[in-house]
Amino acid sequence: MTLPALRRPTPARGTTIRLLAALVVVLILELGVFNLAHWQSLIGSSSNSPAQTAGDAHSPPGRLGPGLSPLPGGGLKIADPAGAWVDVPVADGQASFAQAHFAEDVEGSFLSQIHVRLDLRLAGDGGWTQGTRGLVCPGQARSHYLRIRGKPSGARIQSMRLWIQEPAGSRLALTGMTPAKVVPLDLSLARILMLACLAALILGYLPGSILWRTRLDAGSASQRLVLALILAPLAAWSCWNIQHDLSTFTPMAYHQPHAYVYDFNQYDHVAQALLHGRPWLDLGQAPGLAKAANPFDIATRNALLAQDQQPIYWDYVYRGGHWYSYFGVLPVLLLFLPYRAITGLVHPGGYALPTSSAAALLVAAATIMTALATIRLLARWFPRVNLAVVGMALTTMLGGSGMVYLWCRRNFYTIPFDASLLAVMTGLWLWMGARRVRQQTADAGEHPSHRSTRMWTIEDGDHPWHLSPTRLFLGSLSVAATLGCRPTFLAAGLLALPLFAKEIKAVFSTLFTRGSHPDGLSRGRALSLLTCGLLPVLLVAAPLLWYNRWRFGSLLDFGNRYQMTVLDLTNYHPGTQGLLQIFGYYLLQPLTSLPIFPYLQFSPAPMRIWHFTEPGLGGLLVTSPALLLAMALVALPRVRNYLHRRGWMPALILALALAVLVMAADSYIGGFSVRYTIDFAWLICLAAVVVMAAASSIYEDGRSTAGAAVMSLLTLACLAGLILTFVNAMVLLEHFDSSQAMNVAVWFLGP
Repeated sequence: MTLPALRRPTPARGTTIRLLAALVVVLILELGVFNLAHWQSLIGSSSNSPAQTAGDAHSPPGRLGPGLSPLPGGGLKIADPAGAWVDVPVADGQASFAQAHFAEDVEGSFLSQIHVRLDLRLAGDGGWTQGTRGLVCPGQARSHYLRIRGKPSGARIQSMRLWIQEPAGSRLALTGMTPAKVVPLDLSLARILMLACLAALILGYLPGSILWRTRLDAGSASQRLVLALILAPLAAWSCWNIQHDLSTFTPMAYHQPHAYVYDFNQYDHVAQALLHGRPWLDLGQAPGLAKAANPFDIATRNALLAQDQQPIYWDYVYRGGHWYSYFGVLPVLLLFLPYRAITGLVHPGGYALPTSSAAALLVAAATIMTALATIRLLARWFPRVNLAVVGMALTTMLGGSGMVYLWCRRNFYTIPFDASLLAVMTGLWLWMGARRVRQQTADAGEHPSHRSTRMWTIEDGDHPWHLSPTRLFLGSLSVAATLGCRPTFLAAGLLALPLFAKEIKAVFSTLFTRGSHPDGLSRGRALSLLTCGLLPVLLVAAPLLWYNRWRFGSLLDFGNRYQMTVLDLTNYHPGTQGLLQIFGYYLLQPLTSLPIFPYLQFSPAPMRIWHFTEPGLGGLLVTSPALLLAMALVALPRVRNYLHRRGWMPALILALALAVLVMAADSYIGGFSVRYTIDFAWLICLAAVVVMAAASSIYEDGRSTAGAAVMSLLTLACLAGLILTFVNAMVLLEHFDSSQAMNVAVWFLGP
């Protein structure tokens, strides 16, 4: 018995049934599952007591514990967390839900999230029972309701007490809590849209759906429109964040006694320095720092901090009595410096560009270019691939390359990765479109021109083609630009070797051999192509290396050894004993679950031998199972033979080898950090996309058991990766942008 053919058309009646079933499921989830508390509260409400949608907000407040004090304008302040509780009225002792109440129109700063625990004392029981733990947010009405847990069926509650689990000094808009008979029905348009999108995704990947039956056509206006609509929400979110950060920006710099100064405006400081014609930053320094024999020594720094000598800037470069930044200067030249210069026309000195705004712009552009580069790769080497595989490729590339981390954490640490991914993907997109063939025109006598060319694809075979010098030059310029962002991405430049293997052979054969030239390539043309490929590297590298010499006296000194960080890097010599363990964390770190939303949390990364590590979100092959499956498919002889015939095996091996080398360099020098995964993850994703497309070309009809099994497993792996990407996004937002995380979390944290 064989599985259903993936590409067999679904009858119209079957499509209608699927759509109706999806609609029913969405309605059940929205009205039933996400509003379960509403129906349970209706059923549990007493028949002789009128239903009410909320507790009485005007009832007398419960008795306050000794650790709480009321604020004059409303709200509470925690003096001692050990006594931070509020008694909750019991009413008839049969309530199943409770509602928090908040002061309105209060002035001042209050917590946007409050961790609470609702304890119970049952009738006839002398002790307290720990009950519901929850998170209530003044701005999220759904989170105001808590389910009362710990009450056996038929038991009556004698008293309830709400514990507030926040540190001393916290100011709360909370005023109290009362029983709630009925939890109101909550219909969320955003949640309905999300469920509809999920249903559409699942329907689109069912056997016989239109995605399996429609070929990729990069020139199709309808397919381009669909891609634009898919990317539009990300672009809109980026624009909203940019304008929000521009309108509410305040420089992020934190000065505390006896502590380092945390100033997150490094890029703007560099922009101001360059505008004033100096390489160092205009920042003060602790008096004892310049006098110290070794200012990087941990004991010396701790002694200066103990004397409260300020400022000592954390994660800045200190050299020769001045402060510098070790981050690449190219984002400064392209964004921060022009913004400060232009705003200087209307305000003396100009304004600082918020780092988060720059990050939002760069990550949006990087996402778009990653999608375009992935589609161009498929269109060039797998032009008959269907849209279902295109969707899986985009999911793998965008989800596995660490893009979600960059979207959720927009600060100066992510700017180098944003800019580098944008540069690499733009460069690859240009390179892949550099080989051109002439368009077939209706008028055979029409004079050919560059405008009548299109990208060469594998189906063109040995048809006459030429290399576009403009695309070659701009692609090389873009890839070389990573030297001014994050040099680890320079590995992308080596992908030009398999990508332009025929062209390189032809150019060198023309330049260094006598006789007839291959493909009619003249020496002048060959020299022009060689110049277009290599000159951009010189144009980018020369000023950047001179910038190093201007700052630190050496062309190859990027300054990272002089940063004020967890250890003295000038005398630090990392060992190799723990590298295998770090490799394991990067690739196979297990997930750490939580019993409540978002159901996952950061996973610890302990080391047997000390090396710098941070908590992670799970190994790359764990959070993106499609990568592991794609690598396993290479073991199949049919897949390997297909890749050999397409000439992709050298590029595949090179991409994976570069990924291993970059991972080894990151592990040796920097240790383990989630953001370092981005340095090499895109290379593994690139290889996986090629393997997935090859497997699709081999098993595209899905009529055999093996073919249907392979494509079904790939589909399920991509879906699992998409779900894990969403969950990890929630974990990241909880840490770095909790207000946005709560907009989704309340869907799952409700009673």
